[in-house]
Amino acid sequence: MRVHSVCAAVVGSLSIAFGIAGAGSAVAAEPRLMAALGNTVLTMTDIGPKHTQVSVNDKPVFEDKESDMLSFVGAYSLKDRWIALFQADTGAKDCPTRFRILEVGGPQPLVSYPFGSCSDAAQVTIDNDVLTISMPQPGGGGEAAWTYRNGRIGRSK
Repeated sequence: MRVHSVCAAVVGSLSIAFGIAGAGSAVAAEPRLMAALGNTVLTMTDIGPKHTQVSVNDKPVFEDKESDMLSFVGAYSLKDRWIALFQADTGAKDCPTRFRILEVGGPQPLVSYPFGSCSDAAQVTIDNDVLTISMPQPGGGGEAAWTYRNGRIGRSK
């Protein structure tokens, strides 16, 4: 089983540009992140407080209107597809962090539902064509894991 760190997955395959939207500007919001995943351009734009839009090739694919901050964790290559992992920091005391996957490279982008054990200590592994995200469970309850394959995320541990 191969273990990939965010840095290892990003080097050489992903170019990132950061922008800051000007306060009080009448111009449309500038992207906070632009990333090239193969032939696809991923853009993350803060529309307003607690409102982040993620687009693929300038087409919105999902909006986060609940989190205090949506962050790009990393991009991972699985055969002819790219998987982008996002972390949503909710600010909630009972569950401060959730994750979401965006898959590009197929006929249309696929977005997972939010998942995770509420921990921000995620570790990504790739084995064959399967991506697994593991993290500790709260209160020392061991480890939890979610597996992404064939466009679906499911709890595996």
